[in-house]
Amino acid sequence: MFSPILRQLDLANSLTLTGLVLSFFSVLFTVNGHYNQAVICIIYAGIIDLFDGFVAKKISRTELQSEVGKQLDSIVDLCSFGLSPAIFAYCFGLNDLLSIAILIFYLAANALRLAYFNTTGLINEGNEQYYTGLPVTYTALFIPLVFTARFVLPDNIMKLVIEGLYLLLALAMLGNFKMLKLRGIWYAIFAFGAIGLTAVYVWAIALGI
Repeated sequence: MFSPILRQLDLANSLTLTGLVLSFFSVLFTVNGHYNQAVICIIYAGIIDLFDGFVAKKISRTELQSEVGKQLDSIVDLCSFGLSPAIFAYCFGLNDLLSIAILIFYLAANALRLAYFNTTGLINEGNEQYYTGLPVTYTALFIPLVFTARFVLPDNIMKLVIEGLYLLLALAMLGNFKMLKLRGIWYAIFAFGAIGLTAVYVWAIALGI
């Protein structure tokens, strides 16, 4: 007989845990100075977070697996899009007092944003659903996109760019605005975008940039 803890696992929850593994590898790459590889892990943590909910809707689940999935998703999201990117930025050079304050603010915004979503959920208007504020998953889009500027900017300028990015992300996560929940064709768009960004970072790794 499986432990009731293991009975929580189904395909969707196992996929969510894969995102946790990717966030761990992102931290490992970061602390060893392999920033391009770390960014790739962040990208695919975002893709997994996008698709685990899609999988959850397509498979048969017990009530336990469904309820646990909601909690597990937030725990993994905090690691993948909060803690892992904060460590990434710190190791890249955002380690002065102001930068650390911004990273703490960013991490707190992630936690508050996820806790709010867990208790309040989506806003339903007609056939559309909206988030309040920026979902934390968008970190996996904006950080990889902005970090490509490192290929042309010196690191001292890049640190200021990342500092500003994290501050803006935190403010957007706490923002009082509605953001449409994307679905359908957007899954394919994000998937192809992830492949494109991966190609850029693999090219950079191959060139030793």
